[in-house]
Amino acid sequence: MYRFFVQPQINAVTQKLAGYELLLRSYCHDYWVTPTDFTALPMDQQVSLSYQEITNILKDHQDNPEISLNLNREQFTDRRTIGHLIHLKKSVQNLKLIVELTEAPSLEELHRYVAIYQAYDIKLSLDDVGTDNPWCEAIQDVLPFMDSIKFAMQNFRFQHRQKEMMASLNFWRNIADTYHLDFTLEGIEDKGDVDLARRYNVGMTQGYYYSKPVPYAAG
Repeated sequence: MYRFFVQPQINAVTQKLAGYELLLRSYCHDYWVTPTDFTALPMDQQVSLSYQEITNILKDHQDNPEISLNLNREQFTDRRTIGHLIHLKKSVQNLKLIVELTEAPSLEELHRYVAIYQAYDIKLSLDDVGTDNPWCEAIQDVLPFMDSIKFAMQNFRFQHRQKEMMASLNFWRNIADTYHLDFTLEGIEDKGDVDLARRYNVGMTQGYYYSKPVPYAAG
């Protein structure tokens, strides 16, 4: 059994809700857990599940928050997946859809598929820069095609790399400015992290300080 949990994304300046990230979960031994294989559930079923969550969210929020979905490289380049996302975009009026790429596509793949996403106003964000997607020539090639990047402080903490975190954050904040990208800071755990996000002039924040990923509840 699968379903999407949601985690709010907060405007760093106003501290008001700006969006939700949908995070796939599977039911195993009486617990909802992160799947080990995100392709185990076919994309048409994932989109169907996301449609239910998105319509519930937008029914409750008239300000039309952004909705983020995660895709790996295989999913991003799969023509059927692209078709399902286009169908989702057409099915939900005024949907602000962002695809968070957990893996950087190749330059050839971007040239082949980015125009399709852009034609349907599906924004692209490179996830976990500095950790899962560290700086390299391949990442540099990807950045001109992105609308935003996401820096996950919790990854540095989990990997016991806290001493590297601030230098990396400073580097990627400058990269966002250089490439004119929106910047999301993830891993906000306390008021100090909220203040940090403001000092770095990030657009969006996300983390346990606001909420863990949970099943969406109306109101």
